[in-house]
Amino acid sequence: MRAILLLFFASTFSVACSAITIDEETVFQPKPSVTPETFNLDGVALDVQSIPVADSVSVDAWYLTQPSAQATVLFFGGLTQPSAQATVLFFGGNGFYLVQSRGYLRALSRPPVNALLWDYRGYGRSEGSPSAETLRQDALAVHDSLVARPSVTPNRLLVWGHSLGSFLATYVASQRSVGGVVLENPATNVEDWTSHLFPWYIRLFLGVDVDPALKEDDNLERIRQLEVPLLVVGGKDDPVTDPEMARRLHAEAASEQRQLVLVEGGAHNGLYDAPEVQDAYHDLVEHVTTSTPRPASSP
Repeated sequence: MRAILLLFFASTFSVACSAITIDEETVFQPKPSVTPETFNLDGVALDVQSIPVADSVSVDAWYLTQPSAQATVLFFGGLTQPSAQATVLFFGGNGFYLVQSRGYLRALSRPPVNALLWDYRGYGRSEGSPSAETLRQDALAVHDSLVARPSVTPNRLLVWGHSLGSFLATYVASQRSVGGVVLENPATNVEDWTSHLFPWYIRLFLGVDVDPALKEDDNLERIRQLEVPLLVVGGKDDPVTDPEMARRLHAEAASEQRQLVLVEGGAHNGLYDAPEVQDAYHDLVEHVTTSTPRPASSP
C-alpha cells in the first residue's frame, strides 16, 4: 500500500520530468497454492478441521502432526498418553490464506513440532466477517480448542504471529498461558504502523484516521508485560513494517529470554526461510521443550 501511494504522488507531482516503468514482474505475482489433496511433506500429516469460534460461526484450520513431535507421558496408575514435544499456533497477516501457506507449512514443520494454522473469518472457507474484536475473540477460541487436546500443554505452546497476526499472538499470550512467542515483521502498535505507511509528506495531502477498535492493538504495551521466551524477526528492507519497530519491541520486552533476528535484504514476506530465522526458531523450540517440565496429571 505504501509503495502504491508513493507511486501516486510521484506521478502526480513529477510527471513532467519522470516516467514510471511497469514491467512483467510488477504485473504478474504468482503465489503457489496448496490443498489438503496436494499437501506432501515427508513425515507430516495434515488434518482439516472446522473450529467453532462463536454461535453459528466456524473457522477453517489445518492441523499438522508428525511422529517425531510425539512423546509418551506416564500418568499415575500406569496410563500413558501421547503428548507433543511442542506445538505452534500460527496467526497470519491480513493477506494470509491457508491455500497459499505452502512456505509456512514447510518452515514450521522443520523442527519436531505440531502446528495449527487457520483462516480468519471471511477468509477461505471460514465463515463470518472479520473485525478487530471478533479476531481477538476467535484467536482465544482457537487457542482454547487447541490446548484442550491431550497432546498439547500450554507451557510447550508457541504462538507465532506475522505482521497483523503479531497483534493476535501477543493478545493470546497476554490472556492465556503459553510457552513462547514469535513475532515476525511486527509493528509496535497500529498508530506507529500507519505513521510508517503514510509519512508526513503524504499526510499533508491525505487525512489518516485510525479506527478506535484498531488502537486497542498495542504490541509494545503487551510485550512489556510478557515474560515468556520471545523471538522477534524483521527484515532490514521491509517496506511495510519498519524494522526499527522490531528493534524496539525486542529492546523493551520484559522477557529475559529474548532474541532479535534482522534479516539482511529481508522484506515483508518469506523471512521464515532465512537460515538465521530457522536457527533461532529451532533454538526456541529446544529451549521450550527442555526447560519446561511436562505437567503431571491424575487419573
